[in-house]
Amino acid sequence: MKIIVTPMFATLLSLSLAACSVADRNADAPLTIETPPAGGPTAVDAAIDPALSTAEAPTIAEPQAEGRFLGFSVTSLSDASVPGVWLETPLVNAPTTGSVVAENGRQIAVELRPTGGARGSGSRLSLAGFTALGLPLTALTTLTVIGDA
Repeated sequence: MKIIVTPMFATLLSLSLAACSVADRNADAPLTIETPPAGGPTAVDAAIDPALSTAEAPTIAEPQAEGRFLGFSVTSLSDASVPGVWLETPLVNAPTTGSVVAENGRQIAVELRPTGGARGSGSRLSLAGFTALGLPLTALTTLTVIGDA
């Protein structure tokens, strides 16, 4: 008997397995926030472009201790060619600074940029932000968005 795996079957199998990993997450576990080291290039920078010198490498800033909750936003990867750590979101009306917290508990400081879209229309996170948060680049993830106080 010959088994033929079609692209549609492979896609459905992948989605099914991905759903299992989400279901295994312990919702009652306490939230821990890991912050990257302050100042200087990070391992994230080398992962993005190993050719960057330390002078050119973007830095991942430590988030502020306090802030104002702006909302939750489903987020996708933005244009990977645009450097920096930023989030384009409809939750702000003007460029500002803030931080985001991923579902895995990691938090980073970001530049918040307005999209002009309707609230709830989703956000786009930079490649450096996705990598710093440890998120798969193809994920649609919900981020908690916090504006600096």
